[in-house]
Amino acid sequence: MTNWQDPQVIYNWSVAFADITFLMLGLFGWSYLHSCQVENALLRRQLSFRWQMVSYLTGRTLLFVTLILSAVTSLGAPPYLYCHQILKFLAFSRNIVIACTSTNLAIRTWTIWKTNYFVCVFLGLITLGHWFTLMLDSTETQFSTSLSSGFCESTIVDLTYSPATSTYTTILIFVLVKLKIFGHWRSSSCSLWTIIRTQGVIYFFIAFFASVVPLVFAWLNLNYIMNVFFICPATCIMYDSLPHPLLY
Repeated sequence: MTNWQDPQVIYNWSVAFADITFLMLGLFGWSYLHSCQVENALLRRQLSFRWQMVSYLTGRTLLFVTLILSAVTSLGAPPYLYCHQILKFLAFSRNIVIACTSTNLAIRTWTIWKTNYFVCVFLGLITLGHWFTLMLDSTETQFSTSLSSGFCESTIVDLTYSPATSTYTTILIFVLVKLKIFGHWRSSSCSLWTIIRTQGVIYFFIAFFASVVPLVFAWLNLNYIMNVFFICPATCIMYDSLPHPLLY
């Protein structure tokens, strides 16, 4: 049986974590550069700015910056002070991206239920709750950093809120999936399969299943690398599967 607390095992998974960061940077970078229609249209004033675009553009840009900074940090390290600050920023920006992802899905659901006051209030409250738990996780997560090998090495010494945050994220997306399906089903005579296939519900399912893997490993608590190993690819998958804001 693998001893997940063995330093060599942790080191091996740290190397794999750096590799998958570069892989996600390449894949998401390619997708980002080939899907800049909204940014280009806004810069050329061919598209009027709408509030629904705020979370989409913020999360999308911040995710790209986070991946670049994560990749650069894995190659070499600045002085100790900056190492700790960079890691704190990466934890913060990662959670902002996750919050923007759930907000985008909530906005998509809101467009279906915008005539129902109680559902809209409910969506607003659970989304604000998600932002609050993510910000709490960002501020309370503690790092121990070192530069013994010339790299910005870190040990996450306090993960009190991470399992709870992962659970909240998964439950929130599941609730949005249910509301999305029921919202279309109550106003349409189409079959459930037709609704799932034609109304963008598949995006919600992708986001939901992508959030399950980090949730499982957060609760398993094998080691501090495995606790966050799948967050990066899951976040990229969730964000890259979001409906285009022009479809809202």
